[in-house]
Amino acid sequence: MRNPRVKPFLRVYRREGEPHLFLGLGPSKIRVTDPTDEIVEFVVGLDGSATSEQLATRYPDADKWLAALEAAGALEDAAADPGLAPELAERWSRQINYLRLFDREDWTGFDGQQRLADARVVVVGAGAGGTTLVRLLAAAGIGRLESVDFDTFALDNLPTHATLDEEDVGVRKVEVLRRRLARQNSRLEFTPHQRTVASADDLAELIDGADFFIHAFDRPREHAARWSSDASMATGVPLTSIGATDRGARVGPTMIPGRTPCWGCVGIHGLDILRPEETACLTGATVAMLAGIAVNEVIGVISGAKEAATAGRSLYIDTGRLTFTFDDYTSRPGCACATYGR
Repeated sequence: MRNPRVKPFLRVYRREGEPHLFLGLGPSKIRVTDPTDEIVEFVVGLDGSATSEQLATRYPDADKWLAALEAAGALEDAAADPGLAPELAERWSRQINYLRLFDREDWTGFDGQQRLADARVVVVGAGAGGTTLVRLLAAAGIGRLESVDFDTFALDNLPTHATLDEEDVGVRKVEVLRRRLARQNSRLEFTPHQRTVASADDLAELIDGADFFIHAFDRPREHAARWSSDASMATGVPLTSIGATDRGARVGPTMIPGRTPCWGCVGIHGLDILRPEETACLTGATVAMLAGIAVNEVIGVISGAKEAATAGRSLYIDTGRLTFTFDDYTSRPGCACATYGR
């Protein structure tokens, strides 16, 4: 490391009444236990202006301290080329900082942002969840994004679609998204699909070759989830979903063919609905929360930063009590998902 510096998004601080030095916030913060004044001066002064050799001349233990800080993930080389186009690095700098919390020897957050820019994601359904998902994915810098829906926006969509205006009522959903996404992210390659989905084969055709597929539709009720699961298995494209009913809200389960149970195994489909609900219980705030969590999962997987926390399990949220619980699933004996790709 030629010009070591503390990563610029890490705060360096002390807490009142404690002798320790901290870098960063939250559960992943780094603690330097009971440092000397010289160590504190050294850490605070790591701004990239001095080379490692210059630091070693001033501080006899500099090499040891630098090695410890680097191993803890606190340092970067101010002289290094991030390997990302300057306009990408500037626009998505805050997101890259988040991704860099997961830096490894063979991967950095800059690599992750480039993977997002190269990725293709398909969102099927442009209801409350689908439109919010698409807008968040575009904001995250996904390079190619596709939305599938046949319907128009209605008056009762306005409270749950935070990105809609009254002028959008009666307009085709994918057309509204096309117009708005062009203003939001001119780098985005957006493909609208004004069509219905009538089978798993239809879905497989739409998602084949994508990096991720998000299930955001619920018609026909008795087939939608099964078609999505079957299409994911047929193409190998990872799949996730969000949903809300009454006071319950859900993210996942994320299905990764060859690594997690299919949706048949987790019981998402196969319901014998005797009398379907006529309408939904939903707030725009719930939709935004679910979509935000789901997109964070997609960002983590596509970028290579982390595994999906909802892989093979669902996150359930009781919006009345604001409690969060996970349900874990296993493959059924004999199901094809248990031996997928083997």
